[in-house]
Amino acid sequence: MIDKVNIVDLTVIIGLVVALILAIFYEQNELAMSIASGLLGYIGGNIKTSATTNRRNDNNESVH
Repeated sequence: MIDKVNIVDLTVIIGLVVALILAIFYEQNELAMSIASGLLGYIGGNIKTSATTNRRNDNNESVH
């Protein structure tokens, strides 16, 4: 199901989640909203890019 784990993406996501939890813990509401928005955008962009790359790889494999 999971082809391979990208260490850079995983590190970024874990870092943003930790920062989000700390911002919530220290009651920094504006910072927490910004981090949450950035995290969702990063994950959304990453999934979109991953899906496009997988489709290209599938098309290239079927041609050969």
